[in-house]
Amino acid sequence: MKSRLKPVMHCLGLAFGSLAAIGVHPIAVAQQQQLERVEITGSMVRRVDAETALPVTIITSEELVKQGVQTAEQAMSRIAANQSNFGTSAAIGGTTGAKAEADLRGLSAASGTNANKTLVLLNGRRIANHAFDSAAVDLNAIPMAAISRIEVLRDGASAIYGTDAIAGVINFILRREYQGVAASYENQTPQESGGADINRVNVVGGFGSLAKEGFNIMGTLDWRKQKVLAAVERKFSRTGVLGPTRDDLTSGTSGTAFPGDLNGFEPTAPNCAPPASLPRFSNPDNTGTFETCRYDFTQDIDIIPENEQFTGLLRGSLALGANHTASLEYLYANNQATARVAPAPTSHYMPASSQYFPAGAPATLVPDQNNPGAYDENSPCGYTNCVSGGVANWRQVPAGKRTSGDDSTTTRLVADIQGFFGDGWDYRAALWQSKNKSNASVKGGYVNDAIMQEGVWNGAINPFGDQSAAGQAAIGAAQVYADTYVGEYKVSGIDARVTKDLMQLTAGTLSMAVGAEYRREKSSVEATDITAELPSLGIDPDADTSGSRNVTALFAEFAIPILKNLDGTVALRWDDYSDFGSTTNPKFSLRYQPVKQVLLRGSYNKGFRAPTLYEIYQPASLTYTSDNYDDPLLCPGGTPVPGASAGVVCGQQVLQQQGGPGGLGLPIDTLQPEKSDAWTVGVVFEPIQSITVGLDYWSIKTKNQISGLPEQAIFGDATKYAGRFVRCSEVSPEQRANITACLNYPSFDPIAYIETPTENLGDLKTSGVDLAFGWRSAATEYGSWGVMLDGTYITEYKYQREPGGEEFNAVGRYSDNAPVFRWQHVASVTWSMGSWSALFANRYKTGYLDQDAVSNVDSYSVYDLTGTWQGVKNLTVSAGVLNLFDEDPPKSVQVTTFQRGYDPRFTDPRGRTWYLRLAYKFL
Repeated sequence: MKSRLKPVMHCLGLAFGSLAAIGVHPIAVAQQQQLERVEITGSMVRRVDAETALPVTIITSEELVKQGVQTAEQAMSRIAANQSNFGTSAAIGGTTGAKAEADLRGLSAASGTNANKTLVLLNGRRIANHAFDSAAVDLNAIPMAAISRIEVLRDGASAIYGTDAIAGVINFILRREYQGVAASYENQTPQESGGADINRVNVVGGFGSLAKEGFNIMGTLDWRKQKVLAAVERKFSRTGVLGPTRDDLTSGTSGTAFPGDLNGFEPTAPNCAPPASLPRFSNPDNTGTFETCRYDFTQDIDIIPENEQFTGLLRGSLALGANHTASLEYLYANNQATARVAPAPTSHYMPASSQYFPAGAPATLVPDQNNPGAYDENSPCGYTNCVSGGVANWRQVPAGKRTSGDDSTTTRLVADIQGFFGDGWDYRAALWQSKNKSNASVKGGYVNDAIMQEGVWNGAINPFGDQSAAGQAAIGAAQVYADTYVGEYKVSGIDARVTKDLMQLTAGTLSMAVGAEYRREKSSVEATDITAELPSLGIDPDADTSGSRNVTALFAEFAIPILKNLDGTVALRWDDYSDFGSTTNPKFSLRYQPVKQVLLRGSYNKGFRAPTLYEIYQPASLTYTSDNYDDPLLCPGGTPVPGASAGVVCGQQVLQQQGGPGGLGLPIDTLQPEKSDAWTVGVVFEPIQSITVGLDYWSIKTKNQISGLPEQAIFGDATKYAGRFVRCSEVSPEQRANITACLNYPSFDPIAYIETPTENLGDLKTSGVDLAFGWRSAATEYGSWGVMLDGTYITEYKYQREPGGEEFNAVGRYSDNAPVFRWQHVASVTWSMGSWSALFANRYKTGYLDQDAVSNVDSYSVYDLTGTWQGVKNLTVSAGVLNLFDEDPPKSVQVTTFQRGYDPRFTDPRGRTWYLRLAYKFL
């Protein structure tokens, strides 16, 4: 007898419908062939039973609309198994292309790598990864208006789609066809003023019927724009100083202030220049002897960037007789973001003859900028010609906030043909190409360092106060508006597969699927020449990289009936990489149904992820750390040693040298592929027809993690990693001239950079339990009701920073780069009656030990309430409140992101937000 178990779906309010519930006997359905055999993500074999041996979460587009979800990034927050720490807000202070990524099981959380272990597909095929690091798909490229549903394979390393899916597969399924024209308008407006309003318009249209007319043409257009939200507009984010102590002031501010210092001399001591420039004193309670001025840069930043997105999809399908369908599909997606951070910190030489040289400041010898002469190691200033002066360490407030832009475009063209032939052979084949091109640019506040140095040296620019007309003119002339970073990633491929029921066995039908795939990947990233004059951008002008590879794959799957109530699946995939050789990886699964109310399932698989092209070929390049650090030698305990400037050695971002083996002149096989073993075992239980409960235990072990050693680890144990610190005295004069901190050498010897090359770190082990619960009532005089819960509990998350090294436990704590949440869930109660429906939903994450290993971050729980009315034909009106109880993000002392006071990667800073959506179908 076929199962009457219903799919355990993460669909808020979805009507869970089993065969028995609608009064149809499953044997009769099978005999009459009235049930369509469907393909569920994770298997190529078509089945009648939706509940397979693999744990798959399904989310419909209708339910996402009811929750006010507009983007794929927002949709990922409705998946309990996802712990992504990379979203559009990361564009604030980072060269990310404003991309957003999915990270099932949080496998990138501890190491801080991009989410390169979750495979994101569009209609079962790959889409180009984001160009800047070729690591993962930008979720902003997904055409949400064209999506029918999202299927999430929570079991990793798919032998069908690619064994690089170590954490799992997220498959966005497009509408198959559409007739008519429909349009919708959405608005989300926070109750608290200041920005972050969202407006969205989309149109869906199509004509023709594949079944009746033999063709269908469908298109979607989707536009969305969100206004900027500045940090000062929310009380929890408007300052980086989160407490009254000296340590609170140090950790939340920068040592480079405005007005600046000269050779460590503070012209505005002891009061500095509040509210941006704040004094730090010697005692723990921030009293006592004046030490230095600190700059509260948080008040100058954005916490949500201005963001505009546009996607369009056009698809035409043509029936070629009764058994074949050809289609041509084109996707265009553009994502633009503008973000602002505090004015740039910098250092410039100043002669003692300058009108702005502070009275009482000690002078030293510095290179004559009009004629420095040749480099001289024995000279007190490092060059032949020295003059009396000093180094001004200052923040370029007169130049304005640094404003950066990102413009990313993803396209995909797919020519597909599918159908069946002969004696029960199904087939599908396609030729496709996808490309992502991204440009990063500067739009103000970034200034040409050579012009600024000239202005300071010639007495036009004042690093210590108000500017004259000449000074402001010099700063204006130094402003740069240009592209700074340009990347392109292209993947082209051809694939084909066939499926067939081979024979009828005693226990059922033996089915087979086989396929092949060939793809070519090509990646390039170029830093423009102007980056050499923009040190605060953190982009090395020598950071150009390019590479390509070919990948050939063969795969097969067999669905094997063992007993009437026991099925097995065996899948095998062989991949051959032109640069990393070949690998063969299996997948096994079992599905056992002892009684009609209970289903037991389990699977085992192996994974293989070759390094990305960027990981291999990234050249030796310098970029800034995400966190601020004290120099362990020159600023121990946060206090500069005599002769060193606090604005250079205390609480500063430090340069780090990155690079892949190809860029560092090493053999590329110095970097080994990641390999994984994963397994799941679970049960789906339906005690009565209206209730379904699913419980799945999962375990993943990854070897040879590919990443750079976390900066937090290096500064956390400076003795162990002493060899990773490179000081100004150890680099060439040419390098020294381009490193701002090294302008202070030889007066003192600051850190030039730390070394964090891409390498194989240690292993990662994680395991946990997924829980799914669904209840749906029959129709009553009070309407129909539903309850849903989808949760993930992590029992273990341990990782190593180096092969064979110490294991670090990351569950429930902030580890190096991000926290790993012990438990998170999405739950909802739904109601519908006649033309009315409503949804009450909750998203919850447990608290954790914060980055300082002392503070605790509270749990985060957000409730949404929305209602929908469909009382007029073709009109749908939805309205509601997102974050009903106006829950602020919990306080966090993390310093990994530019946003401070909370963690923007896992929370929504908008607060209570009003939601309205109007939709009308015209035809």
